[in-house]
Order: sequence, then C-alpha cells, then structure tokens
Amino acid sequence: MKEFLIKIAILAVIVIAIVVLIRKFSSPSEKPENKSFQEVIAEDDRRLRADVEEPQETEPAAEQSSEQLKQIEQQAKAVQEQTSQMPVEDQVQAQRLFEMALAQRKMARLPGIGYKQMIDYCREIIQKYPNSPEAPKARRMLGEVPERYRELYNITDEEMGL
Repeated sequence: MKEFLIKIAILAVIVIAIVVLIRKFSSPSEKPENKSFQEVIAEDDRRLRADVEEPQETEPAAEQSSEQLKQIEQQAKAVQEQTSQMPVEDQVQAQRLFEMALAQRKMARLPGIGYKQMIDYCREIIQKYPNSPEAPKARRMLGEVPERYRELYNITDEEMGL
C-alpha cells in the first residue's frame, strides 16, 4: 500500500511540474504594462492638452506649387486672426470650460461616474467658441468617449470632427 501511495505522489509531482513548465513557456514573454490610475490620468492630460495637428497634405512640400503653399499660409493666418480677434473674455471662458471638461473626464474614469458633464462642457466649447484653440481639443476629447456613451449621449460625427 505504501508503494502505491508513493507512486501516486511522484506522479502528482510530475504532472504539476509539467503544468508549470507549459504555463511558463506558453505565456507571452512580454507582460502587458499595468499602469496606475495616476499614470493613466497623467498620460491623458498630456495627450488632451496637446495642440491638435491638422492633417498633412499627401503631396510632399517640394512638389507643391507656390500657389498651393500661399493658400496654406493664408489659411493658417486666417485661423490665427480669428483666434486673436476673439475677445480675451471668450478665450478665458473657453479655457476654463476646457479645464472643467478635462477634470470631468478624469472623474468619469472612476466607477459610478458618467461622461455627461464632460460632454456638456465640450459641446458648449464647440458651439460658443468654435474658433478657439480649445474647440479642436474638445472634439478630440469627444472622439475618445467610449462607444456606449457616444450612443447614450447622441454624440455626432460632426461634434467629434469626423
């Protein structure tokens, strides 16, 4: 009887060793990066505060005609003029709304809190201050709202800048 129990114990040890080896060699060598909540928030903050870049032309700059380059420069100047023509109060208000939207986005990542206030702030920026530098940032923020909330709050492609 003792020999039988010893054989079962040895067999169990071998099976456990095989399972451990299979798990070790079958799992991916690179483990996914687990970021803390603060790291995720800091990354979102950097990304969402960054200026939105306009899509680049498909032609290289060397191949563009001088007319096209002048047109692009004129468009850039027009955007700068629109921004500079905004009253200072409007610029400050747009910045304030953006900061509040950013704070609400951070809170929305916590369980039990939704994106409603963030979406409302972004919509207000887009409607009241469309020429402000914060309007494209607000559109980008709306574009990053999870799909289920987009449907819930009826976020349109136009609001996201698509």
